[in-house]
Amino acid sequence: MSAPGHGSRLEGRRRFRALVEGKQSFDLLEACLLVAAEEYPALDVPAEAARVDALGREALRRVEPISNLFARLDALRSLLFEDLGFRGSADQQDDPRNSYLNEVLNRRLGLPITLSILYVEVAARARLEARGVALPGHFVVRVDDGTRTVFVDPFHGGNVITEDDCRELTARTTGRASLFRREFLDGASAPAILARLLHNLKRVHLAREDYPRAHAAVERILIVSPGEHRELRDRGFLHAHLGRTDAAVADLEAYLTLAPRAPDAEAVRGRLAWLVRKMSEIS
Repeated sequence: MSAPGHGSRLEGRRRFRALVEGKQSFDLLEACLLVAAEEYPALDVPAEAARVDALGREALRRVEPISNLFARLDALRSLLFEDLGFRGSADQQDDPRNSYLNEVLNRRLGLPITLSILYVEVAARARLEARGVALPGHFVVRVDDGTRTVFVDPFHGGNVITEDDCRELTARTTGRASLFRREFLDGASAPAILARLLHNLKRVHLAREDYPRAHAAVERILIVSPGEHRELRDRGFLHAHLGRTDAAVADLEAYLTLAPRAPDAEAVRGRLAWLVRKMSEIS
């Protein structure tokens, strides 16, 4: 991956903000492609969306003549996971390319969330009612046909799974079965899905000590979910890592104002005091 150019990054961020800021409903595919466009400045977002449209047309051609829901889902599974070879990147989940939909389309590898986003978008174009389900530690898809609800796991080959399977997936991926809540199965909103995708990118970049890209992920999380105070704190810490002391102080002060009794408030105050001393020494 090449570092994004400053001008193209700003333009991508502007388009991203215009699409998602303050909205509970927006084009999730476009938003995810704009996340990718900030990393890949030459990315043609409409052309990438057209690739998904083409997959949807082929899915519709295969699914439309079938009436039984399970047979329709099997036709979609056959297209995406057998004929086209999409699969979960089980051995390379920390590869940031798995979080960029253009790379998922190119490499046919992805995370539970990116494969689920792709599945939902293709299913919608095949006139199937599908939405993402954000389980703790995993991500699946809910499909409804008006008479029944089923779940699909795109990361594991697009197989139909049950509610009990969703519970087991939560237990297996997190080690804590108690984290499962039945209301998760209702499906997640576009902002929640997009924020989760960006949290994945933040985690991956932090693990690589790639602070500029981690900072970019946090900034976009705050556009999608401005009430996530911990992201304000983390942006402050990342500003400090990047030598932006004034910005770090502003963010940490804002965090302490919004969450003065947070469990980490004293530790943040200590870090803030150190940064303020550093500023006074420089001045």
